[in-house]
Amino acid sequence: MTNRIASLLALSAWAGFCGVSATRCLHEAGLSAWVFGSTIDGLLDRAEWISLGVSHGTLLGLAAMLAAMAIGCVYAALAVGHLVTAPDRNAEPFAGAVFAALFGFYAALGLSGSPAFALFGAGPLATLFIALGLAALLFDHLIADTGDEDDIAFDRIMRHIEDANRSAIAERERRFGDHSDDSR
Repeated sequence: MTNRIASLLALSAWAGFCGVSATRCLHEAGLSAWVFGSTIDGLLDRAEWISLGVSHGTLLGLAAMLAAMAIGCVYAALAVGHLVTAPDRNAEPFAGAVFAALFGFYAALGLSGSPAFALFGAGPLATLFIALGLAALLFDHLIADTGDEDDIAFDRIMRHIEDANRSAIAERERRFGDHSDDSR
């Protein structure tokens, strides 16, 4: 059994990124005091974020999209983490869909030329990190111990070996009696 640490780390990191980015958009739209209160708004005022330079409505749309992706990442992390104790056929495909949605959002911002693309920083690192998240998901899937059928088959083979060993010992004792150890 594996704990799927790589998948959980990647999903958690992207959940954090999306959550912080959504908070940034809300703050830039002037709604952080209303949503989070004055204490958090004061902390966000101290952050040295470069303005995205998009309209109020666009900031709210970005915040909603990023919050939805953060929720998706958290749900996927919980579902993948739950795979340790109970099989769920939809957990890994959902986590893959979350990574695909992240990449789609990233590509849409980049291809549209939106100034909000600055959320992801300069260069192709976001693409690399999304790909690494998918690779972590694949890696954890490949090393996961989901082989209940394999375990049953292994146990069955081991029982046959033990039964054969017991019957061989019984046959040897029947043929040669208890003195079979004296010949050694």
